[in-house]
Order: sequence, then structure tokens, then C-alpha cells
Amino acid sequence: MSGQLAELVTDDRIRLRVAAGTWEAAVAAAAEPLVADGSIDAAYVDAIVAAALEYGPYFVLVPSVALAHARPDGSVHRLAISVATIEPPVAFGSEDNDPVGVVVCLAAPDADTHLEALRSLVAIIGDPDRVARIEQATTVDELRALLTP
Repeated sequence: MSGQLAELVTDDRIRLRVAAGTWEAAVAAAAEPLVADGSIDAAYVDAIVAAALEYGPYFVLVPSVALAHARPDGSVHRLAISVATIEPPVAFGSEDNDPVGVVVCLAAPDADTHLEALRSLVAIIGDPDRVARIEQATTVDELRALLTP
């Protein structure tokens, strides 16, 4: 994995084949490791859901991938990223990109510190074959290897 991304997506921040049922549950499942390790407060998860309810599924960027995030605020304590694969995939309301089988939760304390990691993520999720392999990953090691740009 490229430098910053490798440091951010640690083994304890990966969840595989989570049964979510709804997009809100999928976002919560992806964010749970960040709440658990103190990177974010639960209020940040609420902010992600509230923004999606207000603006639509703006963070479903490509087929099957949601990059769940909200504006930086006091509920984000440090730059952090987590990844959850969702089985079965769920609808987020994105006409072009549903259903979603991979949710990446991005927590940034400001507008700039996440840009290097975001560039790496964009390169990865821009490859449909890699996204399909991420969705099918059965081990944390397998998923981490697929996050190498």
C-alpha cells in the first residue's frame, strides 16, 4: 500500500462480508472501527447519514463503492480510513452505482490532510476489476493487498 494509505487502513479497520440490510447500517458498520479506536465520535456517523439524507448519495462514486464522509468537524479526532465489504450489497439510492458492496469510511479533521490517501483510493476504486476482487476478499490480508495502488 502506498505510504499514508498503508498507515491508515490497518487490519483492525477492515470488516469483511458484513450483513447490513440498509445503507445506513452499511455506513455504521464501515465507521464502527473508527469509533472503536477513538478516531471519530458516533456524531460523525450521524453527520454522514444526515448529509446523505439531505443531498442524496453523493459519496457513491463508482459502481459498488461508497466513500462515506462528511465535512470535517469536532467529531473527527484524527485522519482515519476504514473499509467494509457488504454482503449482500445494499442500495444507497444511486441510480448509476447501486448496489454498494464496498464502503470506505473517510474521516478527515480538516480539508487537506487526507488528500494523499484520497488520491490512492481514487486510483484503486477507479479499477472495476479490483473493486470486484475487493468485494470478494475473504481475508484481511487479501483485502489489504488489493488496496495497493
